Amino acid sequence: MKKEQPVVKVMKDGREVCNLLTKAGKDEYLSRIRQMWERQGKQCCLKDKVEGCPGRLTIADATFEHQDGRGNGGGHRDDRILRPDPKTGEMKPYNGAAHWVCNGKKGSTRIDYHEVP
Repeated sequence: MKKEQPVVKVMKDGREVCNLLTKAGKDEYLSRIRQMWERQGKQCCLKDKVEGCPGRLTIADATFEHQDGRGNGGGHRDDRILRPDPKTGEMKPYNGAAHWVCNGKKGSTRIDYHEVP
């Protein structure tokens, strides 16, 4: 009998990683992209951060943008879309939905696109 694969694996440090090897894991990953896209008002999270970004983002063009990167081989990947503020514990937006092209231009640079000026 096969052991059932987890949809989302929660790491000891609190990071979450969606299991993209399962249909349920892929569905959860896509659901998180949609939630971020809606939270951002259907705008690319890298608008005003990456040169040439048109801003407006369709769900068909949206990809998961990992705010802190994923690390070599996914070593520090975190698929959460909310995480606790280290000082207050309040849940804050984390990660975003971006155009594929903008995501590629950003590369592995860490950008906090949720910071309030």
